[in-house]
Amino acid sequence: MEEEQELLNSSLFALTTHFAQVQFRLRQVVNAPNEDKEALLKSLEEFAFRGIPDVGLVREHMDEASLTEAVRMRRAQQKELIERLKSQLRELEQYAFENGEADVPQDVLLERQRVILNEIKVRMNLDLDEKMTQADVCKQINVALDQLVSPLRVKEHLVAQLKTQVDDLERFITYLQADTKHTKHSKCTCGCAYNSLKRPYKSETTIGLIQKTATILQMFAVLQLGCGTTQFRKNNLKNTMKANHYGDLRAKLEMAIARVKELAERSEHRNYEGEYSSDSESQSVSCNVQITTAVRKHLAGCIRDLMQHGSCAYQSSSVVPLIGCFPRRTSINNAQIHAWEIVMEYYRMKNGEKYNSTPARKLSQSFNLDIAGATPSSNKQNLLCCIGSIISTHTPYKRSPDSHFKAFICAALNANKLVPWLTLIFTCTQLVREHYLPWSYVAKTGFQDSLRSLDTLSGYKFDLPVDLAIRHFQNIKDVFT
Repeated sequence: MEEEQELLNSSLFALTTHFAQVQFRLRQVVNAPNEDKEALLKSLEEFAFRGIPDVGLVREHMDEASLTEAVRMRRAQQKELIERLKSQLRELEQYAFENGEADVPQDVLLERQRVILNEIKVRMNLDLDEKMTQADVCKQINVALDQLVSPLRVKEHLVAQLKTQVDDLERFITYLQADTKHTKHSKCTCGCAYNSLKRPYKSETTIGLIQKTATILQMFAVLQLGCGTTQFRKNNLKNTMKANHYGDLRAKLEMAIARVKELAERSEHRNYEGEYSSDSESQSVSCNVQITTAVRKHLAGCIRDLMQHGSCAYQSSSVVPLIGCFPRRTSINNAQIHAWEIVMEYYRMKNGEKYNSTPARKLSQSFNLDIAGATPSSNKQNLLCCIGSIISTHTPYKRSPDSHFKAFICAALNANKLVPWLTLIFTCTQLVREHYLPWSYVAKTGFQDSLRSLDTLSGYKFDLPVDLAIRHFQNIKDVFT
């Protein structure tokens, strides 16, 4: 009885399924266009006359076959049934999608997702394994996304920086244009006597003739009146080579050069050894401090003393002799001037401030740009740039001329330009004529023997702190800004 009931249920289920499929195909035929109805009717006819599987035959086969074979057959039947149901489901979804009653079919959607995932795996170089857990998959995806997004973020940050620099450049150019317009329109247009007064033209030939005439008149007054100044004759001893010899200064310079060379060779030897232990690093730092001290305290001081030997400040000429027995005074003040003032005098003679204040130079210095015509290409331009840089960094903090000169020597050694720069300064004839007495070291030797000794330092690489005298001021400024 139970077997018959089971057979009846199976047959009823098979019959109901067959009728449902026939009903579904009929609905397809009714809703299909006229040109497709004929094909659908033929398909319906074939399906209707295909018949329903006989459940009894299946049971007889099960009785005949072994249990393993029965299980295999049942799985095959289930697989076939599943495939048929999937096919019918795909047809139903496709039909509903074409009529606008449903979304994209599931198999089409899954196929698109599979293609997208495969493309992402290839492009992002994802190494995903089927055995990986969900957490591992998420971790791999996050790492790949970071590798993909990080360059984009860097580019965005770079673009933002470039925009900021472009805005600064535009504001700076606007400021320069406004300053130029103000300079052009700031010229006084009134007819006052100050603006209409013409400056006298100084001719060197005229001044020379007047000086010769004054000398002749003075000699005539001394010879005719028989008077002179013993004080003047007594002070002449100070202008002799015997009382102001530079031998000791040259010896000190040679000792300072030898000390710097010794420390530089010691530093290079430590660098060649390539030891990166904590002890070697501390020794290297100590050696750098010793080189800095030797250069700033001894070498710069010796060069300064030799530059100041026989130097003097230049004043305007007074060529009119006093009537009487007064001798003619020279146009040179015997007060010694600092070596940095000599460097500054060269800077003024060569119009260094005008060179460094051009818009192209300011743009090149402010934004580190390589602008044609603004980047120094000769020793003279490099020298003017270096002096201007030291002035801009040290003068606002009111540093002494000694600090300026030490920074200049350090910068020259760092650039390996000490000898060429000093040569440019001491070959300036006007500078030597106006600021050095005839018995001075520079006037006598042209600084040539010292330059030959200093040239021995050209074979070493220096990295000296140029801003040592103002570094603590800058640190204080950084703290309060």
